[in-house]
Amino acid sequence: MPLSYKSAHSGSQPSNQTIASFSTMSSNTSSAYPHTNHMEDPAFKVLIVGAGIGGLMLGHCLERAGIDFVILERMQRLHPAKSTIQLSSNTLHAIEQLGLLEEVMEIAKPISTIILRKHNMSVTGKIDGLHVKNRYGYYSYIVHRAEFCQILMSRMRSDRIQWGCYVLETVSGDLGVQCRCASGYVVQGDILVGADGAYSAVRQNLYRTLKEKSLLPKSDMESLKFSQNAMIGLTDPMDLTKYPDAGKEFGECHIVVGKESPYTMWISPTSENRITWSVTGPLLSDGRSEQNFMVSQFGPEEVNKACSLIEALDNPFGGTMADLIAHTPKENMVKILVEEKHYKTWHYGRTVLMGDGQGPEQALLDAICLANLFHGLKSPYPLADIVEAFHTFHELRLPFTKAAVQSSGQVANLVNGQGLGSDIKRKLVFNMPTWVQALSLDKIQTQNALPVQFAKEA
Repeated sequence: MPLSYKSAHSGSQPSNQTIASFSTMSSNTSSAYPHTNHMEDPAFKVLIVGAGIGGLMLGHCLERAGIDFVILERMQRLHPAKSTIQLSSNTLHAIEQLGLLEEVMEIAKPISTIILRKHNMSVTGKIDGLHVKNRYGYYSYIVHRAEFCQILMSRMRSDRIQWGCYVLETVSGDLGVQCRCASGYVVQGDILVGADGAYSAVRQNLYRTLKEKSLLPKSDMESLKFSQNAMIGLTDPMDLTKYPDAGKEFGECHIVVGKESPYTMWISPTSENRITWSVTGPLLSDGRSEQNFMVSQFGPEEVNKACSLIEALDNPFGGTMADLIAHTPKENMVKILVEEKHYKTWHYGRTVLMGDGQGPEQALLDAICLANLFHGLKSPYPLADIVEAFHTFHELRLPFTKAAVQSSGQVANLVNGQGLGSDIKRKLVFNMPTWVQALSLDKIQTQNALPVQFAKEA
């Protein structure tokens, strides 16, 4: 059962601080969450590892559905992510049903156009982003990742997320599943969801078990494939007299392709007059091996080195990247590895993998799909029914995940390619009629996935 995975990994290591332990919540009380009248079933509990976008969305949906759960997160607090995410109609329909749309719109910037430029800032072509509202119901929006996560966290009980819980081992059996944390604490539930990213502790434990049973496909034993590096930044609010485009109601996303250069630049305005930017390419200035690079690249020194390599690049808002870097706090810049891997194994026993590694929107849709399926399980929650729900999850999500990953790969190849052939392809794609562009977008659009049973209670 294939799990498509594309990840941007920031290289953070588990905290060495003492891990906080916690007690299982009283099982005979109803949820204190104000937006649901459901009584939690004390006989059924979901363990979620990872408080990223996927894990938090799943938790929010379970909170609404009255399903007991806990999120185990290795970090001590919400990480102030430097990146932004794109939300399209695929997820915005669900976000509206969950009663989150108004809050999300307060931190979102709609995108009107995607503009492809050459290194000298001349325009190769444009893709209109305004027509998508009439076709799919919503514009596409740029949202700050950490602010979106904060909205999700604000809609669930504070004790739902247990910070500083680094999962070392998972054990699954006929009667339940356990997570053993670095502190020695053990928590038990009925279902374990791995939402902890590309280097998932849940996946590693699951695959170790499957390998011992000779059930793990050979391809899943291979390491993640390194593809490229990226520098990502989010500026402070910009001076609108110098950067008027940052304050417009609709933002224009600019993609700048280097001439005989390894660098591709993505720049877009976001909320509060800020600008989000990223530059992809081989940002190292020396010949170190990938292994050493993966270990040492993420410190302040490496960020400074990467900035020195890209600061002379022109940017479409005027000036050079040095100007945007100067307006970007050090804590708002990060250097990451972009890796690709297509896993065949999605689940086994009581454990299922979902995730941020597929991209934020796919993680959100995974979460909604799983919440629907968990909502449909009936007491006494036999293992056979849980496994069947996981099978259904795979069948429902795989086509859309494949389409999204293929689309992402095609876009990357399109904008990163060098030479005359690549120039011609870009010219054709970014000057196609709107109706042709819409046919391509149709392939990654999905149906509304939230069940009315708990969505209607917003």
